[in-house]
Amino acid sequence: MTKPQFYLHIGHGKTGTSAIQSAFAIAQEDLLKNGIEYPIQNTDREKASQFAITSGNWNHNPKETLAQELIRRSRERNNNNSILLSSESLFWRLDDLFEDGMQELKDLNLHVLLAVREIEEMLSSEYQQRVKRHGEKRPFEQFLRSRHFISSHHKRASEIITLLKQNKIKTTIINYSKHKNNIIELIFETLHAEEAYPRDTVNGVVVNRGLSHKELAIITLINALFHTKFPWISTRLSDALVKELPTVQSQKCRLSEDSKLKLYEVNNDYIRDINDSLDPNEHLLDKSTMNSDSAPIDRSVFQQIREEEQLSINVISSTLLTAIQNESEHIRLSNLTIDQLIKVSQAEDTNPQTKLELLELAVANRPQGKRLVKLLEQAQTEINHS
Repeated sequence: MTKPQFYLHIGHGKTGTSAIQSAFAIAQEDLLKNGIEYPIQNTDREKASQFAITSGNWNHNPKETLAQELIRRSRERNNNNSILLSSESLFWRLDDLFEDGMQELKDLNLHVLLAVREIEEMLSSEYQQRVKRHGEKRPFEQFLRSRHFISSHHKRASEIITLLKQNKIKTTIINYSKHKNNIIELIFETLHAEEAYPRDTVNGVVVNRGLSHKELAIITLINALFHTKFPWISTRLSDALVKELPTVQSQKCRLSEDSKLKLYEVNNDYIRDINDSLDPNEHLLDKSTMNSDSAPIDRSVFQQIREEEQLSINVISSTLLTAIQNESEHIRLSNLTIDQLIKVSQAEDTNPQTKLELLELAVANRPQGKRLVKLLEQAQTEINHS
């Protein structure tokens, strides 16, 4: 079997990408011993190795298409190692592969790694991300109706799989919902680098988690009350929950039976396309196999949920109080300084994380600026798709 010149781990979002990228960073030297380079800046590697949320080791370059970049990297190689690139941005930028240089790309022997997820879990996680990072205050079903029940990730995955098949690019697809506990190990097996898997370091580590029903309800209410004045509040609260209570069980958002049926009907073709590339035992649920939520609830977990809810309420209360107290003591920046923060954030050479932090500071000092808040939302979206 010809060794791939490039492995492209493209996510998609909410499929353990941050944890996988942490494992890549931790195992960088051991991957190299297995003939796989994971090129990453030292600062980013250090952050990822500490299980911080990062954007992997690839960022979109507006001056160079993905195809052009891979061809250039191939020409610059001076060894027989494979190069591993990991970023959720690749999931949305993969069309760039097919814009030019297709013949040269075929010579690169690419291998794409894609993780997919059950549609209810995926949209629940995506909605929670908007609550945590974008101040979303609408109920889950209203959020779904606003997008006509379309799952952008399943639609996009269907498109990508079709493109990769048409261009005969090797692809490994993993159902994350069936492999949450061992997806990192499966990825390393796919890379034929089982020996590099940092089992002792990553087992049991929670890089990020979703919200429980109680946490989601409280933060959604706080968004409705405070987000306009304090646009950073939901991020502050959710980060505190993840940091202080990492083992609290996240819960899928509730959905009525009518809305659930609508969800599967609208996305059935996308799910079918994905399932066509999966082993039958790995299939995603579709309209014909969707589950009902009428199954009895295990009463033994009720006490644990109640205890976790109280812990979450305590964390939210203390974090909210501290944040608002600090805000009242905050020294306001001048309009000139705020304008400079915005200008620097929009410079081409400003990396996404720095852009986000500059805009957060600017918004904290000018919370009523609608254009500024929009720039912050775009920066947050860029980070989420990175």
